[in-house]
Amino acid sequence: MTTKDFRQNFLAFIWHALFLAFASIFIDVNTVLPSLLLNIGGSSIHIGFLTGISIGLPMIAQLFFAAFLAGRTRKKPYLLLGIYLRVLALAGMGYTLAVSSSSDPGEVLLMVFLGVGLFAVSGAFAGVSYTDLLGKIFIGTQREKFLVFKQLITALGMLASALIARHLVTSLAFPQNYALFFFLASGLLCIATFGFMMIKEDSIKKDKSHGVLAVIKTIPKLLKSDKNLRNYIVLINLISLGLTTIPFYVVYSKSLFGLTAEQVGNFLLFQFLGMIFSTLIWQKVAKHFRFKGLAYISIAFGCLIPVLVLFLANYGINVFQWIFFIAGFFISAYMIFLQGMLLEISDNENRAVYAGISGTLSLTAVIFPLVAGVLIESFGFFVIFVSISPLIFSSIFFLRNIECLR
Repeated sequence: MTTKDFRQNFLAFIWHALFLAFASIFIDVNTVLPSLLLNIGGSSIHIGFLTGISIGLPMIAQLFFAAFLAGRTRKKPYLLLGIYLRVLALAGMGYTLAVSSSSDPGEVLLMVFLGVGLFAVSGAFAGVSYTDLLGKIFIGTQREKFLVFKQLITALGMLASALIARHLVTSLAFPQNYALFFFLASGLLCIATFGFMMIKEDSIKKDKSHGVLAVIKTIPKLLKSDKNLRNYIVLINLISLGLTTIPFYVVYSKSLFGLTAEQVGNFLLFQFLGMIFSTLIWQKVAKHFRFKGLAYISIAFGCLIPVLVLFLANYGINVFQWIFFIAGFFISAYMIFLQGMLLEISDNENRAVYAGISGTLSLTAVIFPLVAGVLIESFGFFVIFVSISPLIFSSIFFLRNIECLR
């Protein structure tokens, strides 16, 4: 591509990242969605189910979308289609909450789960196209610079929205405040699509050999022949345990201190402040140690946070809420290395398939929240939080065997 096309594409991706950041704070899976379910009357089991849908379902669905998209000459139209479906899902959830005062709580819970499910699946559809376009447009060190800069822009956008969300959640009554959250997220995500309309994408030769069954049949062969892919899948399965545990910190906080609108607003604000400050640090880490260095940092934070949760809970809500600030460090490092490492172990021919395979085999993101919700109801939080750290630490042995080449 020409220099002009590269700059246009760079701005297109940044535009999308910024407005997606504005939108994502209003539907944050770690704070907003768990607190919404708890306000409706949900339990830790509902939180586990919701976490499995919102985080795990998109990863599993990636394989089917990857197989569909791998043989397409252009990915941009499908990226836009996936985003438009997400816009509709958010608007539908906003409408559900707006009229929920006259509805049965069980029906509201069901509609929220359906909306989150559509949002998650359409996100997987868009995500495979996004990763493929990203890999074709940015190469070598451009990826590190872009992903870190994107994460910084994302964190800044989230901070601005967090301040607004904190004000709205405390100034409006439930469920009007959450209904407004979803309507705002829908509108902002629609604006985010304007960026991708500017993308210059080269068409590639169509390959008719790809299909869901064909891709599934190649999985054993790819796993056997590519140790990078094999170790990467185990790595993200183990580290994702730390990510899928974060929503349960909200449930744990409610069991100890109650759950007020002000607390939810503070959780949001602290989390994204942590993401901003940490991204400034990760920029230097990525420059010298690249994505593998960020993966080591993710492991360290993933092991530390569950232990800190139990420790800080002894000092009251004003101290406990800082756990979300620390979680922001973990989330930002995880998001940068997750995408960056996949780009480095794949190429233009297999990137969509690798994204689908790694997502589909990320089974812990689906299974663990469901199991954790049941175990918490039966044995309490201590069992879950204590068992997470050693499991995440074991991922270091698989990370050491991944070779990331520029």
